[in-house]
Amino acid sequence: MKKPSFTIGLSCLLAPLLFAASLSADTKPNTWVQPFNGKSLEGWNAKPGEFANHWKAEGGMIVGENSDKKGSTLWTDREYRDFELRLEYMTPSKDYDSGVFARATSHQVQIGVSRSLKKDLTGCIYAPKDKKGKYPAVSDKVAEVHKLGEWNKLHIIVEGNRIRTRLNGKGFVDYLAVTIPEKGPIGLQLHGGVHMKMLFRNIGLKELVEPKVVDPKYEGTPVPAPEGAVVLFDGKDASQWKQFPRKKDKDQSDTFRWKIENGYAEVVPGTGYVGTREKPITSGHLHIEWATPAEVKGNSQGRGNSGVFIEGFPEVQVLDSYNNKTYYDGQAAALYKASVPLVNASRGPGLWQSYDIHVTRAVLEEGKRPAPATITVYHNNVLVQDKVEFMNKTKAGSLRLQDHSNPVRYRNIWFKPAAE
Repeated sequence: MKKPSFTIGLSCLLAPLLFAASLSADTKPNTWVQPFNGKSLEGWNAKPGEFANHWKAEGGMIVGENSDKKGSTLWTDREYRDFELRLEYMTPSKDYDSGVFARATSHQVQIGVSRSLKKDLTGCIYAPKDKKGKYPAVSDKVAEVHKLGEWNKLHIIVEGNRIRTRLNGKGFVDYLAVTIPEKGPIGLQLHGGVHMKMLFRNIGLKELVEPKVVDPKYEGTPVPAPEGAVVLFDGKDASQWKQFPRKKDKDQSDTFRWKIENGYAEVVPGTGYVGTREKPITSGHLHIEWATPAEVKGNSQGRGNSGVFIEGFPEVQVLDSYNNKTYYDGQAAALYKASVPLVNASRGPGLWQSYDIHVTRAVLEEGKRPAPATITVYHNNVLVQDKVEFMNKTKAGSLRLQDHSNPVRYRNIWFKPAAE
């Protein structure tokens, strides 16, 4: 058995690094794989005597049960540094205490009732070796989000010393760990002291590495709208747009308040989002050009931050990602906290950049499994998101641009619907 490492990695407290060397030859970084083949526990292990007594593959699921009330953990053979994990779990047991270990037993994402606190802390972080206590990151959403006795979707992202979780699509905790190892296996736990049966299925894993920097293929010249495209913003006329003021703003009117000059609209910090009055984005091709401030201020998420929101899809992040480190799924061209860009094709501060976003809305047919919606993104004419799937029912949506308190500029926005 390959035992989890308990060595405290000091470098995990630094900014995330590129760990491509840890990837196997048949694994592509930033792409989804299935660590469980649905048929056998090949690629997984447990302590001698635990494997056969507590774990099996059955009906496309990993089934864990401890009739002897002894604790047991099923570990991946492989060790991981930065990763994104999605799985579904369910239990017929009324009393259960399970979880997912991230790199070691020192850091766990809880599933079920904590044996020590007698409280459902699903999706929260158990980190007994950290200085802040055993449960340093707790959410108050558990009771309203956790579906007892049903299948639940757990989403975990571990990047450097940062652990983020989502439960059934809701954001839960975002925690900076103190003592988490640099790398280690992933474990599924059965806690000792109670008889439980845990079912796990649809396990997807993505090893995260910092997107490689590549040369952009766009030089900053405006791209004319093709025949059949609808011009949403020409640099002068904002009549198709309205303001979405912040709640504390005294002016709650929808009058467009971003600055328009020299053929572009510039975010006026504090005024709030702007968005289209109608819902013009069906299936098709959205083109948008943007520029972050030429004068560099701040770093990470505080530098040239804005975003493109197509209703029904995650935010396409706008950020100055030119020599600017941040979390992988938060940099320019990321589908924010949903998908890491394949590469970093950013131009420098103050230079015009382009997004070409191709969306296909979900196909909904009664009595049949719907075809999912997809989104493909080209950043400066370089492919960065390739047909990323989402399941939503929106057939047409609005377009919004974010005020993140940075004076980002936008110009030349048009949309060409797909041919029917």
